Amino acid sequence: MKYGLALAGGGTRGAAHAGVLLALEEEKMLPDFIAGTSAGSIAAGCFASGMRAEALCDFVHHMAVHGKEYLDPDIKELVRLIPQTIRGDKTGLSGLLKGERLKHYFCKITRNQRLEDIKMDLLIPAVDLISGDTICFTNRIGRAETEGKEKRSKPAHMVKNQRIRWVAEGRLCDIMMASSSVPGVFRPVHLNHCCLVDGGVVDNLPVDLMKAVGARKVVAVDIGSDYEMPEDDTIFEILSHSFSLMSSSLKDCRTRGEDVLLKPELTKKAGLLTFDKMEECMEEAYHYTKKNIGLVQRAVL
Repeated sequence: MKYGLALAGGGTRGAAHAGVLLALEEEKMLPDFIAGTSAGSIAAGCFASGMRAEALCDFVHHMAVHGKEYLDPDIKELVRLIPQTIRGDKTGLSGLLKGERLKHYFCKITRNQRLEDIKMDLLIPAVDLISGDTICFTNRIGRAETEGKEKRSKPAHMVKNQRIRWVAEGRLCDIMMASSSVPGVFRPVHLNHCCLVDGGVVDNLPVDLMKAVGARKVVAVDIGSDYEMPEDDTIFEILSHSFSLMSSSLKDCRTRGEDVLLKPELTKKAGLLTFDKMEECMEEAYHYTKKNIGLVQRAVL
């Protein structure tokens, strides 16, 4: 169908997107353009690479059981950090997790595909720490003329006060990892002379970016509301909770312009790395979408 689907970030709450896509697939209402930030970029990237909704649900089941195995603490840098901190030296740790295992898995499940070779229209934002620009990866730019579609105007370099740089190529797994690299938790991803982190730093729900490249109708999926204070005070939980609150506030302050906003009620205990809550989030979002499918139908038909 001719509409765009924008998927918000939210850590392992992003499993909800698999439930949304499964419900849309069953109703024969899948989009022809998909975008996502952070956890949303993982769902969007996997789906655009050719993974159907049922396979995406299998991915969620896998991560619910094995997710912690993909966390790779930067032990060497953490050990080096201790004497530096005691001496009062400048420290150079850019993230607690290297992210290499997760990126390798992304490469495997997306079959190492490149953005420019993906058939479905896709958009994934990340943020460059060097310039402060939003780096927007999308295969939608320039595709119209080569495929004989309706000609689209060149997208703006400013969208809702964001400076945008549009990039139309790159390995999908690198792009997904960049958009998902929560500052302080994962190392930044160095790509195209940029130092890239989670797109949710600036825009956690990329409706405005989809509109900027010609999407006329957009259904947005917000998974970031009702965060509960973490039960423990580990650095992962504190960073996760702080970033989630910031992203949620930024999203609420931004005028999105979506045609329909889907906002499934997810367990409040789900956060950045709560892999054991992923299946619950997926099921809650599936039932919510089935219940509210009429809203989507009226907006996009």
